[in-house]
Amino acid sequence: MSTKDYLKKICFHTCLYFTVATLLLILFNIIVNHDLTRGIHPGSQALLLPFSLLFASANILFQYATFKTWARVVLHYALTLMSIFCCLYLPNREGNAAATQSFLFLLAITIIYAIVMGILLGVRARIKRVTRDASHYKSIYKQDKNSDKNTKNSQKNKKDKDDYQNVFKKK
Repeated sequence: MSTKDYLKKICFHTCLYFTVATLLLILFNIIVNHDLTRGIHPGSQALLLPFSLLFASANILFQYATFKTWARVVLHYALTLMSIFCCLYLPNREGNAAATQSFLFLLAITIIYAIVMGILLGVRARIKRVTRDASHYKSIYKQDKNSDKNTKNSQKNKKDKDDYQNVFKKK
């Protein structure tokens, strides 16, 4: 895939994440604030765009990178954590928040990330295993285009070979 295709994917995913995050922010604002005359803070709204860009970049990198899975997971984790912490948490925290609160936030995000990534990697491994097993399956009953050639050759070789089916036949 070319660089242009990667940039298109990143831009598309950025727009998608920005839209979803904005809708979630509006929904959260409606639930938390009973006073609907107050809107969303413009700074919070503006910081959703760099968050979406970093998150989209992390997802595209995780999906299309060619290096080992553990390295992709570590890089995805770092970009995701950096985007959440720098673009969402730091600007919206209280002014007198303690460092313990930031640490607990990072710990909670790490636990949530580990659970989601564990499920994702487990499902991905299962899909690969099922696909691999299905691709190695070779039907012995299926007829193909070359079956006429194979039939003639197998009839000649059948007398010479002692396959497992002939062992149990009565003579």
